Amino acid sequence: MYAFTAGKSLCLGFSPICSRCGLQRGYVLRLSIALELVKGRSDTHFLVPIRVFVGVVSALNPVRERTPTPGETAPMSTHSTRAGLTALLTSLLTSAALAQSAPSKLDVHAERLATQGRGHFGGGRFAPTRAEAGKLVADLFIDIDRAALPQLRGLGVDIRTVLPNGLVTASAPVSAIRAIAELPGVRFIQAARQLGLRMDVATGPSGLNALATGSSALTGSGVIVGIIDSGIDIEHPDFTGRILGVWDHTLDSTDVGGAAAAPVGYTYGTEWDAAQIQGGYATCAHRDENGHGTHVAGTSAGAGLAPIDVANGDAADGYRGVAFEADFLVVEYDFDNVKNRNSTAAMVDAVAWIFAQATALGRPCVINMSLGSDFGPHDGTLAEERGIDALTGNGKLVVVAAGNAATTYGAGRRDLWGAPLHGTGVISGTGEVVPDVSVELPVGWTPLAGTGNDYVFFDLWYRGTARVQITAPNGAKYPPNFSGAYKNTWKTGTASGFNTSQGYLYVSNLPGSQNGWETNNTDNNIYIEISDGGGTAPVAGVWKIDLVPVSIAAGETFHSWNTSSSSLTLATYRYEGALSDSVMTIGAPATAKSVISVGAYQTKNEWVARQYLDWSDPTSGWLYVLQAYGVPPLDYYEPFVLGGVANFSSRGPSRDGRTQPFISAPGVGIVASLSQVVGQDLFGHEDSYYRRLNRVNPSGYYATLQGTSMATPCATGAIALLLEDAVSKGASMTPDAMKAALKSGARLDSHTGAVPNGDYGWGKLDVDLAMGFITAGPTSDTVAITSATWSTKKKQLTVRATSTAAPSATLTASWAGGSMVLTWNASLAAYSGVALVPTKPTTVTVTSSLGGSASAPVN
Repeated sequence: MYAFTAGKSLCLGFSPICSRCGLQRGYVLRLSIALELVKGRSDTHFLVPIRVFVGVVSALNPVRERTPTPGETAPMSTHSTRAGLTALLTSLLTSAALAQSAPSKLDVHAERLATQGRGHFGGGRFAPTRAEAGKLVADLFIDIDRAALPQLRGLGVDIRTVLPNGLVTASAPVSAIRAIAELPGVRFIQAARQLGLRMDVATGPSGLNALATGSSALTGSGVIVGIIDSGIDIEHPDFTGRILGVWDHTLDSTDVGGAAAAPVGYTYGTEWDAAQIQGGYATCAHRDENGHGTHVAGTSAGAGLAPIDVANGDAADGYRGVAFEADFLVVEYDFDNVKNRNSTAAMVDAVAWIFAQATALGRPCVINMSLGSDFGPHDGTLAEERGIDALTGNGKLVVVAAGNAATTYGAGRRDLWGAPLHGTGVISGTGEVVPDVSVELPVGWTPLAGTGNDYVFFDLWYRGTARVQITAPNGAKYPPNFSGAYKNTWKTGTASGFNTSQGYLYVSNLPGSQNGWETNNTDNNIYIEISDGGGTAPVAGVWKIDLVPVSIAAGETFHSWNTSSSSLTLATYRYEGALSDSVMTIGAPATAKSVISVGAYQTKNEWVARQYLDWSDPTSGWLYVLQAYGVPPLDYYEPFVLGGVANFSSRGPSRDGRTQPFISAPGVGIVASLSQVVGQDLFGHEDSYYRRLNRVNPSGYYATLQGTSMATPCATGAIALLLEDAVSKGASMTPDAMKAALKSGARLDSHTGAVPNGDYGWGKLDVDLAMGFITAGPTSDTVAITSATWSTKKKQLTVRATSTAAPSATLTASWAGGSMVLTWNASLAAYSGVALVPTKPTTVTVTSSLGGSASAPVN
């Protein structure tokens, strides 16, 4: 199969005169394909053209081409010869499309990147790209044999984090994606995605200050709290002397005159050490101008040392975080795309960097991630989730916000967040009175300027084989039927689009194993987009989507997650006639297997706050008021129930049936540290957010926020205390051990009801009760090596060992010229690790942190 370059034409001449091929008479069939067919690829189902123009001309008539009517991908001529030629070519293309013998190595968004040469699909959520050194580059997850890493670099790929499970994070030229996929050692490529903060307004902030633990003896001393967020106010009194390092993804070395460089092993951002940070803003250029990260840091481990105004309502004992003597490692993630680095690959890099720093210091660490995305399989199989799972271990914990997607169709909240995200149904056929899925776009909605920013989309998961048919508000069907040229349109295994007068429609209907997930994910994924991607805004009215079974088990259930652009927030979604709902709305990476996901409940009804006389002027006067939800100026909030689950808190379970969220924590009306540089140089969104919405406490050093972003650092601080306790007892500090303690010590009440459930998980966080389940571990260890093998082809060493002190011990394998920390695998009841080793070692030695070692020859 040979390449047809995008925009070029294939001419089949049957007698002369064609200006393209030199023939002079007869008929010529001309095919213009909007996508390219790539030499050597057998999976051309990805390459079904978005527009195909077929015309037949003769020497006696001028060339005539016509734009297809809505729904046509291969318009037919009324001339019999033309019809015959069209049918011939259609047959050839259909045969080629069906000649697939192997799954693609590219997920759907990586495929679109390679094919269309651009990213930012789904309103910018998927496959973000940026310009670097004159090239368009994208962040990718690549599943690869380590022996092929030099070949990747030869293609201009920037390899960043190399994970023990075969995944690497990388930045690659979009033009090289095809060549990367063709490397023999590459198993799969998944495009990175964007993440958002888990705030209460437009997916917002979090914060708390007083999680009463009653554990006065524990302070978090010796533990590191990692923050991956908008950064931290390095001069805030709550953090003085406790920030060990900052990696700022939004500043490069050239931006700061060489005052800082990228971390070792990475080529982007700047790393600021403790000495620079302690010098304040005179020596460190990092700033938290958003405020979210500072608030999260204050909740988890703020010291509560900033000035307060007790006379006017500040808490008499200050606003102290949970683990107030823990130290910090902070990554400023590029949420606002200052450098176009908002990607899940960069998030995994951040996790790897924090854990590497903590390991070098020999200290346990818990990372807070009050961020996430609401799309994907919701079963823990995304590449970024597998990356986190590979990095966690003994003394390496990750805590993630469950999300704020459990909204309602109540008028007040829908104006802000739109409809709930989830819907479900049973796949059936066309001709139904009620379609499988429908979305009503509001009459009179106003399109945004530009293209690709007015959209609704669905991310749907199912088992079996099915087709998709979309009916526009005017009754036009896409495709109009499933015969002839449309025989395989939007059938499982295909992806294509229609540019119509009603709007642009794109559907990819691919097996999960070909869409970026683990190969054992046997479910299929349908991505459906209705947008202005072709230049025409989607029309108002009801769009109906039918899932037509081809080979589906009786009663097979599908699950779908929907969203819209800000211009279509008031879209209404229905699944088999029922409104979308709030269940199964836990986002990624909160559904990763190893992380602790956190939901929010309410512990506070009111707080003292500033009410600015002129919210647009930070220098104006203010009044002290007692603020509460449901009263001006916050009257757009639905009332909360004291002690009850927050109405925004995402609900479980995960799609694979695990209890989600794992635990719940205070997340409403949380007071914590306010970055003093928020809105310092502008009167923009962040400044008005904290001031106009009346959330700043009298002293001005603290703010009151809500969201699962705020509940998560409560749990992070609590786990820091548990880690401190575990160190003193020599107890296991694995994710499983910490989860077991939190689960066994969870508090139940009339609000939680029977657990586990999708609102509170295993119940409400209670540090004192959980501490009772941190039991002393062994003080010595006996180690045995069960296997040590070196692959000639892959140039990698694989070591597996057992330990009588597992999983409390940390095992390190060493050999001449190298070493690696082994990872505990509960299912194997053993430790294991893989490292790239160019030359075969003679022997390997495994040493336990509790004493004891063993050596063995390498096979």
